Amino acid sequence: MTDNKLIQQYKEIISTYIEKEDERSLYEVSGFARACLAQDLGPETLVEMHSSVLSELVEGRDTEVRELVARANQVLLEGMMTCGLVYQELLERKSSEYKALEVYTKKIEKQAEQLKTLYNEIADGNIRLQELDQLKSMFIASMSHELRTPINSIIGFTGIILQGLVGELNEEQRKQLTMVKNSAKHLLALINDVIDVSKIEAGKIKLAIEEFDLSALVLEVKDSFEVATEEKGLKMSLKKPEKLTIKSDERRTKQVIMNLVSNAVKFTDEGKIEIKLTKKDRMAEMSVKDTGVGIKKEDLDRLFKAFSQVPSEGRPKQEGTGLGLYLSKKIVKLLGGEIWAESEVGKGSVFTFSLPLKYE
Repeated sequence: MTDNKLIQQYKEIISTYIEKEDERSLYEVSGFARACLAQDLGPETLVEMHSSVLSELVEGRDTEVRELVARANQVLLEGMMTCGLVYQELLERKSSEYKALEVYTKKIEKQAEQLKTLYNEIADGNIRLQELDQLKSMFIASMSHELRTPINSIIGFTGIILQGLVGELNEEQRKQLTMVKNSAKHLLALINDVIDVSKIEAGKIKLAIEEFDLSALVLEVKDSFEVATEEKGLKMSLKKPEKLTIKSDERRTKQVIMNLVSNAVKFTDEGKIEIKLTKKDRMAEMSVKDTGVGIKKEDLDRLFKAFSQVPSEGRPKQEGTGLGLYLSKKIVKLLGGEIWAESEVGKGSVFTFSLPLKYE
């Protein structure tokens, strides 16, 4: 049933039209009909209300009034028919939108279920990864002791034998023992690299931050490669300030410098290696430039990745794990610095790293 207040409002509009023959009242009727439709009162309800009001108002009136009302009735019914069509269209559109919304809601619910399944799988995977990380830590601890200890013993005992402390050696024996000692040192270095990488990635590496003279450290590393450069006929130069004090991890910094100089010596067959140390604002910057085989532009991105070895044309594959530069980058980043490389095939490479003067 229609609200009595609504019927009274409609009756006042129609009465105004009948009493004053005011054409504007017809527009008020039309506007009132649209307002009712907006309140979800269907056309049928409006027609019912209209018939009821007219029957009451026309009763006892003369012919002129009846004709006037008939005219208003015709106008209003035409308007209601139009409104009815619009109302029906709106209902169909709402129905269509509702169905589309229902399909979309089901799709979202399905995706939510898939995400929930995926989340559970990731959670289970994380638990498994944590278990594997614990196993890896146990393995590293075991390898640190079980492998490094006997290798150090091999290096120590072969050194004693090579010194002649247990008797004289002939040339062939000395040659073979030297190979054993060098191989043991190489294996120890590889093991140390693997252990260091594992510790860094696990966030368990401990830094020993202290002040030290970087100039003196670089000179020490340069001198340690004197024999290697002489054997290959290479010239090695060093440009540095008299003293450059920084606050960082000396052992880890030396590890990076050793790595870069070692690579320069390894991949340079003739020419020279230039080491340069400078101070730039609040950073210490060191570069190692060689006249080696160089690296292709497309291979530069692979340099600092784990277990990656960039091939060199016309050269046999070098020994190593491919962890040196990867480890160097990790160490430099850990110390708050950056490392990068520039190279040109056939002309050589330049490896540079920077460290803050004061680690924070």
